[in-house]
Amino acid sequence: MKPALPVPRVSEKMTATVPTPRSDQPQEEAARWRAIVESAVDGIIVIDKRGQIEFFNPAAERMFGYAADEVVGRNVSILMPQPHASAHDGYLAKYLTSGVPHIIGIGRDVEARRKGGALFPAHLSVGAVSVDGDPKFIGIVRDLTERVELERKLREEAALARIGELAAVLAHEVRNPLAAVSATMQILGEKLPSHEDREIVDEALRRLDALSAMMTDLLLYARPPKPNLEVLDVAALVESLVAFLRMDPAWSQVKCRVTGDSQLVVGDAELLKVVLQNLLLNALHAMNGRGEVAVVIEPNGGTVHLDVVDSGSGIPAAAVPRLFTPFFTTKASGTGLGLATARRIARAHGGDIDVVKTGPMGTTIRLRMPRHEPAGRPQGEY
Repeated sequence: MKPALPVPRVSEKMTATVPTPRSDQPQEEAARWRAIVESAVDGIIVIDKRGQIEFFNPAAERMFGYAADEVVGRNVSILMPQPHASAHDGYLAKYLTSGVPHIIGIGRDVEARRKGGALFPAHLSVGAVSVDGDPKFIGIVRDLTERVELERKLREEAALARIGELAAVLAHEVRNPLAAVSATMQILGEKLPSHEDREIVDEALRRLDALSAMMTDLLLYARPPKPNLEVLDVAALVESLVAFLRMDPAWSQVKCRVTGDSQLVVGDAELLKVVLQNLLLNALHAMNGRGEVAVVIEPNGGTVHLDVVDSGSGIPAAAVPRLFTPFFTTKASGTGLGLATARRIARAHGGDIDVVKTGPMGTTIRLRMPRHEPAGRPQGEY
């Protein structure tokens, strides 16, 4: 049960003005004010001069994960991260002693702490009122998680646009000369008399090929083609790709199996092959070229899960959050664009890629794709 919201009376020193209910209808006015604050979309929190919470509206409950009766009577610092949690009582005492506001009357962006310890970005506005001569502080909190995520995506898109422009220039100014140099060196290598000289030329050609491949990866990441969507049997797609990879000597000591029933998805077959090949090659490298890889296909409501499971030693915990970041790699060699490109393509299909689990017994990376639903049957119903 929520505590009654105090109906403040205006004092001469108030920094926030709250209308006083008419004396002939105090209960009606109090009920009206309660309805307003309880229906507010922003969190509203009232604390006393000691920092103890006196009121916690439903929006604050949803935002912080606490029920009102869990926090009323406790210090508001439980909603803050350190070092502000420890310093908050000092902030209050300084204001009550000096009367000089620092945050009161000024909104600012802060970090707030949910039940369980998770932090989230928030905008906090604080006002001071006097109730029966006692100072009270009213905080209005707005969750900025969605706004911050949108800003992040906009910055990412702007950065990708710049990378796309750079990639287009590189593709034209670097790849074309590389091709000419590579062709010339191949002709030269064929005319060299000694085996040692030809080995030097071959090593140079391998490095040129690696540089050209990096340009191709950069261009694919920065400007992935628009998917040419069609209905695909994802199991058949995976089987054909695995059969192709088995012809590569690098897979000679790897047992690769595909499990799960056929599932229909909507996607671009060639682009999805790029995604799956990246995931399978990462599994191969994680096992140092030997072990077992499984591709497990399972429906899950309106999506299809494709889990690529390897038997490697796992991904370092510190690397997991950065795994899909462009140019980040845990390999001795590589551009760091493979998984980043795979995720970009998956998201262009309305899907995504995530690390489901990782450890000394192996890693599972999941590709999620929208499931194709036959016309006339609502998505998610069987």
